[in-house]
Amino acid sequence: MAILVSKNPNKVYQSFGSPVTTQKDRNKAEKLDRIVERSIKKLISTLKKKHILPKKLGEGNSITYWEVGNALRDITSNRDLFNEVELPLLWQNVKMYISKELLYKERGPYREHLFYCYRLAGYPRELADKMSWGEWVTIFDSTGINQELRFDEWFKIKLSQQSTRLSRKWIRTFAPCVNVMLGNIHTPDLSNNELFNCYEAAWQIVREVEAKVVGQEANIDRSYLQAKIKTNIASLGRVMEGSLAATDFARIIIVNSIQ
Repeated sequence: MAILVSKNPNKVYQSFGSPVTTQKDRNKAEKLDRIVERSIKKLISTLKKKHILPKKLGEGNSITYWEVGNALRDITSNRDLFNEVELPLLWQNVKMYISKELLYKERGPYREHLFYCYRLAGYPRELADKMSWGEWVTIFDSTGINQELRFDEWFKIKLSQQSTRLSRKWIRTFAPCVNVMLGNIHTPDLSNNELFNCYEAAWQIVREVEAKVVGQEANIDRSYLQAKIKTNIASLGRVMEGSLAATDFARIIIVNSIQ
């Protein structure tokens, strides 16, 4: 398959796996391009009606970008015209039509704003609204989460158990813990249980920390938390294999981590 990635000054088609596209591929790319154009026009109209179209670059909220992602998912449902491995090419096609106010500044291939929107729309709308957009970006930027889509399966459950929105402080503590836990691990080698137990350990660390600072003028020493995790990597291995509870590991880590 192929994707139309540019129209000016000439049409440019790109495809993964082969530098050469057939006429059949180009015809499909043209059809997909028309779908993209219609979908983005409809999206912008919807956002205007709901009064959630940003006025400036980067001003959108979680629901704005969930709506963007939902439109992108509708586009990619056309599997006779599109293969999921071509998502990076699709973003180039979408950017020919989407309002610049719905985009973010370029931050590299693994921090693609449209992919983050697409990923967010994999969550129910009410769960997407349980965090601000900045916190979603922090999550999706994180090592062990950025390219690990299984995280979303685990995180949907955690969010559904939350009666209120997650705070900035919660996410800004959780993400560094995950980063140090999975920073040197090739996560595709992990089973679902090993991966989810690791996420759960980071979650329980934040829960324990939050319980200790409630009602106190206390700060979370995140660098100390990370250092403690590093010195207890063997214990983390036990958590991942299931022989040590995530809550017990969390209690080990938070000792002397509150100032």
